[in-house]
Amino acid sequence: MELVGVIGGGTMGAGIAEVCIKAGSSVLILETKPEFAEAAQARIEKSLARGVKAGKLDQAAADAALARVRVTLDIEEFADRDLVIEAAPEIEALKVDIFG
Repeated sequence: MELVGVIGGGTMGAGIAEVCIKAGSSVLILETKPEFAEAAQARIEKSLARGVKAGKLDQAAADAALARVRVTLDIEEFADRDLVIEAAPEIEALKVDIFG
């Protein structure tokens, strides 16, 4: 999959996004508030930095992976995605809204 979307950038969503960017996919993460978007981006950056520190990933690969992820607040940007993975919190009203 070249273009992946992840709905939700919490622990699970950020982890899914990280696996995808390490595999070479371009990932778009959807969040509901700017502060959640910033937290999702920071979560991924921190995880990649841990991988570099542990020697599991070199800095160039981490930088390249990070360049393949972007967080948005606009679901309309997902129209071009080859695959969209839902990783939103288990809140029924939220799920109904997403799938609606």
